[in-house]
Amino acid sequence: MLLTSQRPIYTLIPLVLDLDGTLIHTDTFHEMMVSLLTRKPLILLRLPFWFLKGRAYAKAQLVEHAEVNLATLPYNKQLLAFAQKEGRPLILATGTDQRLAQKISDHLGIFQDVIGSNGKINMTGHQKGKALCERFGRQGFDYAGDSSVDTSVWQVSRKALVVCPKWRVLQKARALKNAEHIHYIPRDYSRLFSFLLALRPFFWLFNLLASSASLGIGLSFLSSGLLILNDLLLMEKERTGLCKRKSVFARGKLHLQTAFMMSPLLILSSLFFMWSILGNGLYIVVYISLLLGLDRMTRVVSPPLRWAVLGLFQTLAAII
Repeated sequence: MLLTSQRPIYTLIPLVLDLDGTLIHTDTFHEMMVSLLTRKPLILLRLPFWFLKGRAYAKAQLVEHAEVNLATLPYNKQLLAFAQKEGRPLILATGTDQRLAQKISDHLGIFQDVIGSNGKINMTGHQKGKALCERFGRQGFDYAGDSSVDTSVWQVSRKALVVCPKWRVLQKARALKNAEHIHYIPRDYSRLFSFLLALRPFFWLFNLLASSASLGIGLSFLSSGLLILNDLLLMEKERTGLCKRKSVFARGKLHLQTAFMMSPLLILSSLFFMWSILGNGLYIVVYISLLLGLDRMTRVVSPPLRWAVLGLFQTLAAII
């Protein structure tokens, strides 16, 4: 249900968990965008118009059209174990639309209540802090979050659980709370390392064989951009075990928003380098088609074989 002014009676201080970036290593808004990209891409053209009516409205519309496999989402197992060990009432409070948040709650079966956006109110930041105070009272709950927007909630919570944050977010939490009122759950991976993995710089080595530096740089950017695009298109298959290895995006090691930005930027940048020396687009069209196809085919085989096949293709593309 959405928040009301009626306060529930709990014998223990409730633990309130944020969803995106906290309970799960991803963002449901971006997950729904990927779902539409692979199933109903034309609907994404409506997204800018939905945003004109507010972010909460856009989230509600995405829920209407997108499908998210709740079982394969990258849940934060460390936070789940901590929350269940506490033995306190658990509340899911999120900016995600109420309907999707409720489905996730039903799937996990550990929450006593669910609080989400309703198509008009975007339940984040100040709105979430205000609503939780109305429900539990100021300092009447502990809150787990991960981003700068959560500082508005930590200001009115008893304790702050800072989950896999960026460094500046942790600093903001420490400025708000004493050390004994902060519980820090660190990342088990490096964003920078995950970023490098997403680029697959291994394949750039083959482009050293290119006839010019411009062609080598162009092929490197293009291959990285296309492989990241396939990461998005094949993410659900990777999570369901149909591929031998999951990408950093499927595992939640890197935000999907990064993929949305990196893929088109790398592809467009590559065309700047390659178009000036090729004079026509036939080579580029054939390269894109073959790389996307080979990448899709080889994700179901063992990594060494996959790297060998893609490496051979990259070598041929560089020297032809």
